[in-house]
Amino acid sequence: MTDKHRGSRKGIRPLKFLQSILGAAFDVRVSRPHKEHFNISRMLREDDQHVCEVMDRLSPSVFAGLLTVNGVLTYANKAALDAIGARAEDVLGRPFDATPWWGFSDQSRQRLRDAIRAAGQGHTSRFDVLILDRNGRVRTMDFTLHPVYDDKGNVTYMVPSARDITERRQAERELRLTQFAVDHARGAMFQIDADGRVRYANRAACDMLGYAREDLTGRLLSDIDPTMTEGVWREHLHELKAQGSARLESLARRSDGGLIPIEVTATYIEYEGEPVSFSYVDDLTARRASEERIHYLTRFDGLTRLPNRTALHERLEQAIESAQLSNSPVALQIVGLDRLGLVNDALGHAGGDEVLRAIAERLSACAEIPATVARIGGDEFAIMYTTDTQQDLHAEYWTQRILESVSEPLRINDQEICVTCSIGSAAYPFDGADSGELFKNATSALRRAKGRGRNMHLAYASAAANRDPERLALELALRGALKHGEFSVYYQPRIDVDSGAPVGAEALLRWHHPHMGMISPARFIPVAEETGLIESIGEWVLRAACEQNRLWRESGLMPGRIGVNLSARQFRHADLALRVVQLLKETGLDPQHLELELTESMLMEDVDTAVATMTCLKDYGVSIAVDDFGTGYSGLSYLKRFPIDTLKIDQSFVREITSDPASAAIADAIIAMAQRLNLDVIAEGVETPEQCRLLRESGCRYMQGYLFARPVPTEDLTKLLRVGHVGRHL
Repeated sequence: MTDKHRGSRKGIRPLKFLQSILGAAFDVRVSRPHKEHFNISRMLREDDQHVCEVMDRLSPSVFAGLLTVNGVLTYANKAALDAIGARAEDVLGRPFDATPWWGFSDQSRQRLRDAIRAAGQGHTSRFDVLILDRNGRVRTMDFTLHPVYDDKGNVTYMVPSARDITERRQAERELRLTQFAVDHARGAMFQIDADGRVRYANRAACDMLGYAREDLTGRLLSDIDPTMTEGVWREHLHELKAQGSARLESLARRSDGGLIPIEVTATYIEYEGEPVSFSYVDDLTARRASEERIHYLTRFDGLTRLPNRTALHERLEQAIESAQLSNSPVALQIVGLDRLGLVNDALGHAGGDEVLRAIAERLSACAEIPATVARIGGDEFAIMYTTDTQQDLHAEYWTQRILESVSEPLRINDQEICVTCSIGSAAYPFDGADSGELFKNATSALRRAKGRGRNMHLAYASAAANRDPERLALELALRGALKHGEFSVYYQPRIDVDSGAPVGAEALLRWHHPHMGMISPARFIPVAEETGLIESIGEWVLRAACEQNRLWRESGLMPGRIGVNLSARQFRHADLALRVVQLLKETGLDPQHLELELTESMLMEDVDTAVATMTCLKDYGVSIAVDDFGTGYSGLSYLKRFPIDTLKIDQSFVREITSDPASAAIADAIIAMAQRLNLDVIAEGVETPEQCRLLRESGCRYMQGYLFARPVPTEDLTKLLRVGHVGRHL
């Protein structure tokens, strides 16, 4: 090995040189010579070459050199030279503070100068210094400057040495950063030793349990978690060691004695040969409260605080499971309010909400036998009964009590309001095997009850139909009525009360059976709906009305728009608009002379689809009327979305307009609303001159009812159209 690679030395004896280097490289304090040093001197004096080789073979992380008392560098080992990429001749003979090792900062150079002065007075200096290595990277060095004495005790040389502690300092910084992060983390963290004692707890852990850190550290885990006894902890630690980590829920005792729910995520580690559990603990108090709140919101109605549809389905399924084991029935009643929509518009949403709350209280008071009362929709409630006796399920007492309770007057905002309800019911196992089927069949019964005049109860009829010979005969006859030409269309004219002239008519289906005679629509329409025959029958009525309207016009008569009622089944067809357009083309009727009548409940089943279908019909020129308006739950906000032309005031309001202030107020509201929205309004079921007068004073010009004309056959309406007026008007 050459001197160039070994470093360089000038004018020093091997003894003192080796003494200096050994002190720097191996952390042996170099002080005044003593007997041991001289022994080393005698050992190494025999091979000066070996001394140089030893110094240059020191670890690359150990730098060593030699300075004069004036601070001039006279030797640097290979590791020191290689670190900055310098040759010996580039640095030897220069003041040490002017060499590249000290070029990083003025502060470092000043500390070196101070250390050189201190070494001249016999003092050793040690401090960290930053240097730039040959690759431009910053490295941290643990620098020491030792004074070296001669035999007389005078400082003759100085030995600078340094160790590269970059990685150690980086590790220390990372450890401090980690410690800071853990201590200031928002989550509670613990270290638990093998004996189940708290070795460490961060700030969040102390805050969560209400302890100062010094009070928490050293406590047994059982003091904090009452479920974690010594035996349980050892078992838990054993499982944790086998699995590496675990998650569990438990309870923690605060310093004030209160218990809080916690979730613990524990990890097993071994530190310095000892098992340690590092645990992250989450306080579940807020989460549990949130979960309970979410559970309440998803299963209870916020307005009435009754269970909602989801909760009722769950309870109904549980009740059916129990009923299967006990062979007992379960009954479901769906209660629909008959006029909440218009009450809402007349009194505002706040008034409508008050009505709903009041009805909820009344229904809950009515359900004395084991029952669940729920609010399942805007204006619909449901009652589930569970009982051991079929007699209780079918007793009309409960149903009649609900009808009477709901219909009792309410006082809202100092105004008396009367609300009625319709009820549809179905029972397990007779009318359905699961909650979904019971809901569907009870809803079907409710619609039938509303269709028959409201304020009444109907039970689901399909099961009874299988046991009722009369109804079965009616169904068989109905299936052949269309084929045998037993149906006919009657027309009830709409009258302009100012002139008495007919301005349109409503097409109404009539069935004349050859043996049973004239059969009321109230009897056969529900059967047609349940069997699906209503679709073909409804299309026949629509075709017949369109053809007759065209014939009237071809003969010079002006019947106005003819209104045809669509069934819910017809309206739900995705291609309804195409069917109507095709039928108009086949019959040759101009679309502007046809008006399709829809109920509120049909529109509210699927608002977006209803709007799309109605828009297609309107674009083609067909008029749209909302029949029985005010008996559903659409309200003004939904009404503005529907592309309609006419509102028809339900006859239940007209019938009571002279005796019930609420009905009069609702009728007034409908008329005013229609005028603001630029819609026609027609009052149905007008039977007395007084009803006609009050409606006209409110601004309603078009009416139909027995006061003017009953539904009549085609030939009778033809005569009326030729006359041009009914002769009874204001």
